[in-house]
Amino acid sequence: MKKLLLFTMLCACICITQAASVTMAMNFENTPRTFIIHLPASFIAGQSLPLVFNHHGYTSNASQEEFYTKMNATSDANNFIVVYPEGISNAWNSGFTAPYNSSPNDVGFISKIIDTLVTLYNINTNRVYSCGMSNGGFQSYRLACDLENRIAAIASVTGTIATLAATNCALTRKVPVMHVHGTADSTVPYAGFTGAYGVEETINFWLGKNGCTTQSDTVDLPNANTTDGTTVKKIRYTNCGDGTEVLFYKVDGGGHTWPSGLIDIPANGPTNRDFDASQEIWDFFNRFTLNGPVSGVEEVTSEIEVAVFPNPSEGKYEIRNMKYENEQPVNVIVCDATGRKVLEQKAFSSSTEINLTGVERGIYFLKLESKGFSASKKLVKE
Repeated sequence: MKKLLLFTMLCACICITQAASVTMAMNFENTPRTFIIHLPASFIAGQSLPLVFNHHGYTSNASQEEFYTKMNATSDANNFIVVYPEGISNAWNSGFTAPYNSSPNDVGFISKIIDTLVTLYNINTNRVYSCGMSNGGFQSYRLACDLENRIAAIASVTGTIATLAATNCALTRKVPVMHVHGTADSTVPYAGFTGAYGVEETINFWLGKNGCTTQSDTVDLPNANTTDGTTVKKIRYTNCGDGTEVLFYKVDGGGHTWPSGLIDIPANGPTNRDFDASQEIWDFFNRFTLNGPVSGVEEVTSEIEVAVFPNPSEGKYEIRNMKYENEQPVNVIVCDATGRKVLEQKAFSSSTEINLTGVERGIYFLKLESKGFSASKKLVKE
């Protein structure tokens, strides 16, 4: 696979208010491993948010995947945590190496990250997902097979399923799958290559695993960018078992690229800019949990606008225009920049007051939560 011609960038700020990322390290099976974690801008300690893994391609790395796919912006806009794991020697053991259980144990590494983030951030273990590009897409397919009890749904961009992974895929539940692939991909060819299924063979494999019929709904996406040399067909298979789905974005003329990626990579072929792969992946994930399609209770709560004044303040604030239901009080939480909770109280009307006169000056974060909604605000204490 070709090396992505991406620039390297450093992210020095780790302040939650800047929605930046931090690199974490662990020793897994006597091997140092690292991963980048990005908390959404509105993150408040104690929340139980969904988690999305985004795996880099072969010869690429976690930081390149982070910046190229722009998934941090999607995380900030939709309030989920995203993790970019780092493969050993810039690669994932995604099912090309025999025997199938050979080292490195990248499936175990991902499972260990999940355990770690349960402890650190109280992630929603019913809503853990995996996506990735190229080798990272192959890895996501392996996780769908080997970590089915922890991964709710997967998405692959430019990566199919390895033949060895497909042969060893013994599922006990149906896994929603989304696939994005260019017909002009010369790195992972549309028709496949030795050791890997082709795109349509991969789709048919998952139609079988999920008990889907071959009936599909096909929509031509608007050709919003007429200069990228590509068009997109969105092909949905919804007649699947247990409410699952197989979704395929066929990028006619597309190369080995991430649609709407940060930069064009001419050596990898055309980049489609008619849709944002990161946002479409999240929209797909957001409809499924480990136990099946989301219910109204399990959906990520929607953000609403609230008014807080005065802000800045010497400590007393009034909160207005909250969405309020008489039978459901609103939980009001204030945390400092490190995530430490400094105030928690209940609100029983559309207007309430909070008092921070006893805390130090600085930046604080207000979180309102109730059935069916959430809202976040930054508070300035003078």
